[in-house]
Amino acid sequence: MRTVIARVATAAVVTGAAVAASVSMFAVPALAASHDLRPRSQIVISGTVDVEQEDVVPRVLIFDGDVHVEGRVQHWVFAFNGDVRIDGRVNGDVTSLRGRVVVSESGHVGGDVVSGDPPIIANRASVEGDVVRARDRFVLGRLGAIGRIVLWIAASASSFALGAVLLLVTPRGMEAVARAGRRSVGAAIGLGFAVAIGVPVAAVLVSLSVIGLPLGLATLLALGLLFGFGYVASCHFLGRVILKQPRSPWLAFLVGWAILRVVAIVPILGGLTLAAAVVYGLGCLTVAVFRARSGSGDAPTLTSGVPEASGAAASPPATAIG
Repeated sequence: MRTVIARVATAAVVTGAAVAASVSMFAVPALAASHDLRPRSQIVISGTVDVEQEDVVPRVLIFDGDVHVEGRVQHWVFAFNGDVRIDGRVNGDVTSLRGRVVVSESGHVGGDVVSGDPPIIANRASVEGDVVRARDRFVLGRLGAIGRIVLWIAASASSFALGAVLLLVTPRGMEAVARAGRRSVGAAIGLGFAVAIGVPVAAVLVSLSVIGLPLGLATLLALGLLFGFGYVASCHFLGRVILKQPRSPWLAFLVGWAILRVVAIVPILGGLTLAAAVVYGLGCLTVAVFRARSGSGDAPTLTSGVPEASGAAASPPATAIG
C-alpha cells in the first residue's frame, strides 16, 4: 500500500512540474509581448490614420481614407485612395495614388512625393526627393491607353470572325437581313430597341424564379453573342447601302466593318455608333426572321391588292360554268 501511495505521489509531483514548465514557457513570451513597446506599422483598410505628434510608427498603409502625420514615420506612407497631409516627418516616400499629398511648413519628407492630384508643397526644401504625379510614376495613363487599344483590337478581331462565320454559314440570310434593313427602317428601329432592352429585362425577371434561373442566366450570358450578331448585321447592311449592289457579300461586309471599326476609335462617337449599330442590326435580324417564318421574304410587291404583272399580261379570270 505504501508503495502505491509513493508511486502516486511521485507521478503527481512529475505532472505538476511539467504543467508548471509548460505554463512558464507560454507565460514568459506573453508577458514580454505585453511589455513590448516597439512601434507597430499602421495598416488600415478603410478609415483614417492619425500619427500624433509624440508617435513614431515604422510604416503607414491605407487603402481607403486620409492620412495625417504630425509625428514621425520611419519608412514610408502609402495611400491608395485618399489625401495625405504631412505636418511631421517621414523618412521615406509619401505616395497617394488617388488623392493629394500636402506637405506643410513644418513637414519634412526624406524621399519622394508621389501624388495623384497636383501636390501642395509649402517649402520645396522640405522634400529631399522628387515630386512627381502618380500617373507618371506608375504609368497609369499609358496603361489605360494600352488597355483601350487592346480592347479595340480584340473587339475588331471577334466581330470580323463572327461576320466571316455568318457569311460562310448563311450568305443568303445575311442578304435577307440587309434587305430588311433597307425596306423596313421603322420596323427595324422599333424591334431593335425592343430586343436590345426587352431580352435583358426578361432574362432578369425569369431569373427571379427557381425554375427559370438556369434559363435566365443562360440568356444573360448569351447577350454578348446576341449583340455581336446585331453589330455584324449592321456592318453588312452599311456596306450594302454604300456599295449599292456589289457582286460579293464579303466586300459589302468588309466595307461596313472597316467604317464602323474606324469610328469606334473616337471616344464618345464610337460608343454611340456601337449602340446604334447593335440596335439597328438586331432590328434587321428580327424583321428578317419574321419574313422568313411568314414566307414573305421574296414575295412580290403588291399594288392596290393586285400582283404586278411580269412579262405577258395577266389572263382574265375563268368564268364558272354551270
